[in-house]
Amino acid sequence: MEVVSVIATIGGYFVDPIKKHCGYLIHYNSNIKDLEIKIQKLRDKRDGVQLEIGAAERNGQVIVPEVGTWIEKVRNILDEDVEANKMSLGGWCPSYSLSRKAKKKTLEIEGLLSDAAPFVTRVSYPPPLGIGSSSIEGIMDFESRTKMRREVLEALRADKFNLIAICGMGGIGKTTMAKEVAKRAKDDKLFDEVVMVVVSQNQDLRNIQVHIAEMLGLQLVEENPLVRAERLKNRLSMDSKSVLVILDDVWDALDLEAVGIPYGGEHNRCKILLTSRSEDACTQMKTKKIFPIKVLSEEEAWNLFREMAGNCIDTLCLHPIAKEVAKECGGLPVAIVTVGRALENKSEFEWRAALQQLKNSIPKNIPGLDSKVYSSIELSYSYLKSDEAKSCFLLCCLFPEDFDIFIELLVRYGVGQRLFAKIDTVAEARNRVHAIVKNLKRSFLLLDSERGELFVKMHDVVRDVAISIAENQGFLVRCNEKMEEWPEKDSCERSTAISLVSTELKRHPDGLECPKLELLQLGSVSDTLQTLLPPNLFKGMKGLKVLTLFSISFPSLPQSINVLQNLRTLQFFGCEITDASAIGELRKLEILSFLGSKIKELPGEMRNLSYLKFLELTNCNDLERIPPNLLSSLSHLEELCMFGVHRVDWEPMEGNKEEEGANASLTELMSLSYLVALKIQIPNIKVLPKDLAFKNETIKFQIFSGDNEEIDEDNFEEYYHYLFKNNLGLASCNVSDIAESQMLLQLFKKSEILKLKEIKGLKNIVYELDKEGFQCLKVLEVGDSDDVEYVMDATSDENSRAAFPILESLKVCRLNNLKEIYHSPKRSFSSACFGNLKSLCLDECQHLKNVFSLSIARGLVQLQKLEIDDCDDMEDCFHKEGEDEKALNDKIMFPQLTSIELGSLPKLIGFCTGVGPVELVQPSLNQEVGRISTDEVTNLERHKMTDIQQHTSPFPESTPIISHKLFSSKTIFWPPNLDNLELWCADSLEAVFDLKGLKIDEDHQRIVVLAQLKTLKVNSSSKLGHVWKNVPRGIQGFQNLTSIKVSECHLLRYLFPTSIAKLLVELQSIEIYECDAIENIVQREGEEEATDIILFPRIYLRDCPKLKTIGSEIQSPRKSKEISRELDSRPNEQELGSPGFLRRCLECVPRRKNYGLMAVSDQGITNKSQRSYSVKEEGTLSKSKDPKVSDSDNPSEIWSFFPSHIIECLKNLESIVLVDLPSSEIIFQLEELNVEESHMAPILDQLRELNLSDLPKLMHIWKKGPKRIMGFGNLRLLDVWGCYSLTYLFSPSIAKLLVMLEKIEVGHCEKIEEILARAGEEEEEKEVLFFKVNSIVLYNLPNLKCFCSETNALEWPSLEKITVVECRSLSTFIPSNLNTPKLEGVYNALSEVEIFKIHWKLKLEGEYDALSREEKRTCHWKGDLNATIEHIFKGKEKQVNHKTQQEEQIETIEEDL
Repeated sequence: MEVVSVIATIGGYFVDPIKKHCGYLIHYNSNIKDLEIKIQKLRDKRDGVQLEIGAAERNGQVIVPEVGTWIEKVRNILDEDVEANKMSLGGWCPSYSLSRKAKKKTLEIEGLLSDAAPFVTRVSYPPPLGIGSSSIEGIMDFESRTKMRREVLEALRADKFNLIAICGMGGIGKTTMAKEVAKRAKDDKLFDEVVMVVVSQNQDLRNIQVHIAEMLGLQLVEENPLVRAERLKNRLSMDSKSVLVILDDVWDALDLEAVGIPYGGEHNRCKILLTSRSEDACTQMKTKKIFPIKVLSEEEAWNLFREMAGNCIDTLCLHPIAKEVAKECGGLPVAIVTVGRALENKSEFEWRAALQQLKNSIPKNIPGLDSKVYSSIELSYSYLKSDEAKSCFLLCCLFPEDFDIFIELLVRYGVGQRLFAKIDTVAEARNRVHAIVKNLKRSFLLLDSERGELFVKMHDVVRDVAISIAENQGFLVRCNEKMEEWPEKDSCERSTAISLVSTELKRHPDGLECPKLELLQLGSVSDTLQTLLPPNLFKGMKGLKVLTLFSISFPSLPQSINVLQNLRTLQFFGCEITDASAIGELRKLEILSFLGSKIKELPGEMRNLSYLKFLELTNCNDLERIPPNLLSSLSHLEELCMFGVHRVDWEPMEGNKEEEGANASLTELMSLSYLVALKIQIPNIKVLPKDLAFKNETIKFQIFSGDNEEIDEDNFEEYYHYLFKNNLGLASCNVSDIAESQMLLQLFKKSEILKLKEIKGLKNIVYELDKEGFQCLKVLEVGDSDDVEYVMDATSDENSRAAFPILESLKVCRLNNLKEIYHSPKRSFSSACFGNLKSLCLDECQHLKNVFSLSIARGLVQLQKLEIDDCDDMEDCFHKEGEDEKALNDKIMFPQLTSIELGSLPKLIGFCTGVGPVELVQPSLNQEVGRISTDEVTNLERHKMTDIQQHTSPFPESTPIISHKLFSSKTIFWPPNLDNLELWCADSLEAVFDLKGLKIDEDHQRIVVLAQLKTLKVNSSSKLGHVWKNVPRGIQGFQNLTSIKVSECHLLRYLFPTSIAKLLVELQSIEIYECDAIENIVQREGEEEATDIILFPRIYLRDCPKLKTIGSEIQSPRKSKEISRELDSRPNEQELGSPGFLRRCLECVPRRKNYGLMAVSDQGITNKSQRSYSVKEEGTLSKSKDPKVSDSDNPSEIWSFFPSHIIECLKNLESIVLVDLPSSEIIFQLEELNVEESHMAPILDQLRELNLSDLPKLMHIWKKGPKRIMGFGNLRLLDVWGCYSLTYLFSPSIAKLLVMLEKIEVGHCEKIEEILARAGEEEEEKEVLFFKVNSIVLYNLPNLKCFCSETNALEWPSLEKITVVECRSLSTFIPSNLNTPKLEGVYNALSEVEIFKIHWKLKLEGEYDALSREEKRTCHWKGDLNATIEHIFKGKEKQVNHKTQQEEQIETIEEDL
């Protein structure tokens, strides 16, 4: 037994381990499965712990170290790959090993799971809160909205903006825009978190904090507001998270610090977006950028309205009504959506009723309009902080819809009704009203007017809301063009304000009782009404305070006007008044205006108006007499406005008062102690008192003296300005008379604006007129004074003060003997003189050779605008005087100069020719032969070269001349912020930018030139051979140039070299016309490699007879490269469609089949056919098989304006206009497009307009391409005229691409037989759908037989109008039945607009009337399109030999051309 026991014991030592290890093999599968289950549990537990960590971090809590350690252990375990271990071993050992490891790992995981038990305490967590989507689907796809969305997102990306705002009126879509921005920002991963909270009018900081915290997953339980704000700030300031906070509907400035929103400085991880109706609120919050959101465009508004109202509006009866209803919504999205949805599927009667209600501003029965639209805008009104602002707002609804409201009327109405507290003068009231209007505009209750700052507008829907509010306050507004009489008696008698504006208002009530009426506005804003006002019209209006009559003609005022003893404001605008004597009874009158009225004499009874503060006689052209003592009797007169009154024969002094017909004297004005503003026009300065002064020394004045023919609105645009600067204008007088008038000499000293015209005897403007040098003058205009030699002569030492210290604008016109602007023989110059000059304009100063010397130019640091026109002797803008200015060359800078316009300067040879090296060229070779120093060339240039320039015979081979360029390599740096450059009729200039001599450091340091230039215009410069010349490698600049226009430069052979073309990353438009020698747009330079991306924009080309293609040489297809905005010397690679790339682009890689290279250089034309290339199908360059082939050798070559490998890069081109290009044969060469089998290539997908006119050799618009092609999907207009070799417009394969095509216009194409060609052998025969085409014009197509000869274009769901004129061979449209549900009919003559287009396209100068004498334009319809065409042209095909009078006229004119 002992032996057995021992054996058993020994066996136990061996069997148990063996059993255990055997168990790993036996339980292999279960161990592995258990491990997998535990690993999944561990993953779940880890995710739960991480949720806990996230929740804790969101609440600003610190994570304990043991949790971090646990997470690290879990990560190490999960990173191990069990499957990898399986594969790493073979035989039975792997099973044993893996099973053992699995068991061990399972135990380890169980321990971790046990350790994690305290970490996870919850079974659920709230999902992240979203912002929600827009309630108006599709609106964000409109161009106006997508553009703003891009701009807002771009601002959010920029580091310099961390608080931006979207502002606009109620219902315009601010919240919708903010939500869309939030969605895009989240999708684009601009921010880790996006939160949005509504602030509203009643700011509840606690509620705002709670909403933000909830969206961030932060729990705010603290009661102390400071603690809550600090916790929220810490959460938003986390370095690991970027957050966008959207504060919606902000009415007043919100204290961000009190809320706990970090802002400014180091808090770039948190950005804020506001939406608000108040720009003031945003400004007070120090918003960095404000985006005003505007109403939808007319097209966008209609598209949205159609979407809301449904298909019912496409019916013939509802369509025009729906158009008007949509227009009444004024482009306001919320109104469009509300009205559209309310009228969806409604009857015609309901539509008409709704339209009438909208027009009358009473849409009470349109569901939702009052609650959704009106209440929103009314809320803005209610939130106005002053009753004065509310009153001004309601006054604006008294005027017709879409009216430009004269702000001065609000001033006068307010004064009359005593709307303004603590206001004593008209000027104070005016300042108050303008401040109120600005506030209303910043609250988006009023809009800017296109007529300028003196006017304001009210949105149509806002006006409707204002009327509905005003009606509750007794307003009665009827602005109906057809209204002939007053509204119902009851409504008038209850009113406090009545506005009746109509062109037909002729019948007025007699004896109407209106006891509450305070304001009455009557008349027409257009035509003068011939009407008789009843004698008792005003009898029942004793409380009337304001009366305004527009364009009413009456012999005398009604007798009942004398009862208006409370009347304070009386205005006659454009009225005809014979007898106004009754005005004398209105003794409380304070404001009286006869603006633009026909009145010959002011009544003497006006002497009774002792309380009158404001008298306006502006544009009373018929006024001849003002009785003596009348003006002096107006003892409280504050403002007198008399511009446009030129027939009054003013008495020179007070005298002859009792003489019949005597006039007043201006001396009477000297006694008016309250007079603060005087606007007056007098025939000559002799009627001014010479030695008297105004009692009020601070009086503001606008005085113009001169004959009537010298006075117009060009001289004084300030006719209707009432907030004006001291302005003095003198015309047709002698300087000796000026010197005798002490009054004038005093006015000179106070003048801020001075205009002088035809002043005889004046030689030196400054010190002859004001010895103190015009210390207050800001604007000086001098013209038509032949005696003037200097604007300022500083010869004398007596003048201690510098002249023109604050002068901002100087305009000098038609001074034929002007020698210099500033003359000083000592070359001394005070830096204070002209130091504030911002605008300088010189026109028709024939003997002026330059503007300023360099010593003066150095001080023009404020100059913004330089205009020089028609100065025959002008040689340069700035000139070097001598040796002492050598040091100035590197110090000249015009940092504020943004615009330069130079025209009709036949001797101009440069911006400044006295600085830098000067290039000399041989005229016979037009090439550089040497350089000489500045000092050596100065005299040569000034004296000897004049004769050479004017020499008409051939130059000797050895005679050098100066190369004339506007900007040299030095002067091009002087205006670093130049925005606009215009040059025309500069017949001595050979280049605009000649950068010869520009040095670039060996380390290729960046040299940036004209980086802010946006527009460049060059016109009619006969010797101009280059726009850019001698451009060095490595130069940078011109990157903001957006528009280039060049015309009538007949020596110009190309626009720019490739080195410049690659810089033009913002170019949007190129226009070239009437350039006889131009051959291509881009010229390749020398042996430069073809690695530059050339980008093009909208293209307009006209009358360029030698232009064949875009560029000068073949280049191979290559990967597009980004033109670096950071001004790298070469472009970096970037995807073509990426942000920052040119919006409208075109890679200039021109080619044509089998032609040699002709390189154009400064040395002339060199034949490079020995190096000519051709392009293989793969798109690689290879040597041409026939090196002898060149341009002139092969007359059968076909030129493609856009070769196939160019087209692939035209991703954003939007518009192409080609006119009068006689060499073009193909527009789009599609044959060799590189289309891979795996995808279809979209090409020219942004092209919207294709306009081709007068291309006589054009055979193909689209030359056939691969089957699997995509593109042209946005083309809307196809306009083809005068293409005599064209036989069709497009093939079926192309037509299928034109899914957005809306208009097809074809005319004067003799060979066209069909518009849609037959399908080729390689094309599949499928139906072509012209789904969007709504208009077709076919004009003078003598061989056109049909639109298409195959039955493959049967559906025309949008076609509304077809015009067919002079198509003699046309017999049918399509040989099958067509579906044209909207077609109105077929017109047999052109509309006025279409006639005008033909007149322009075919250059039928003087023949507009002939084209108009077509047969009467009639719409034909015979139930079917084919039947209608057959009816119109039945029998006309037999008359092909009988030309119409119109055709004969056109052909005769073309032959003459």
